[in-house]
Amino acid sequence: MSYKKKQLGVGLVEVLVALIILAIGVLGYTALQLRAVDATSEALTKSQATLILRGLTESMRANALGQSSYPTAVASYVGFNKNTTAKKNCFSAACTPAEMANYDAFSAASAGFNEGIHLMMAKCPEVSTIINRQCLFAAWGETELKANDYSQCMDSNGVYATASQCLMMEAY
Repeated sequence: MSYKKKQLGVGLVEVLVALIILAIGVLGYTALQLRAVDATSEALTKSQATLILRGLTESMRANALGQSSYPTAVASYVGFNKNTTAKKNCFSAACTPAEMANYDAFSAASAGFNEGIHLMMAKCPEVSTIINRQCLFAAWGETELKANDYSQCMDSNGVYATASQCLMMEAY
């Protein structure tokens, strides 16, 4: 009988220990799920940025006569917001190559803004003065782009900044 008295409540303690171990496992799984959701969101944003940049580079390729107008056109929409309007709508009217470059830049900036992505165009990092290659930059989250300043995205050697949320694509 004394043996039974010593064992009273031991089963309850075992159940409580098992529940604590289970709770720790569930918390770990929850943290893993949250990280997976963040990674999925980041991948989606990166894919959207890639599509926007690719669309703009294809527009630049199609508008060979207006290629020199794109850096200025993209720069004019660096601070894009919901009140920004296109200088001329080339979708419904004939445009010069420079006007088309401006409209393409507006369209890309508008598409990016709708997804929380900001665009910028500048001379590519690590490029000599002989070659005039331009790069498009897309940034989202805490990473900011300013006119001709991609330092929050990458350094002048073309190395991405730690924890930056951006993408660079060579345009021409």
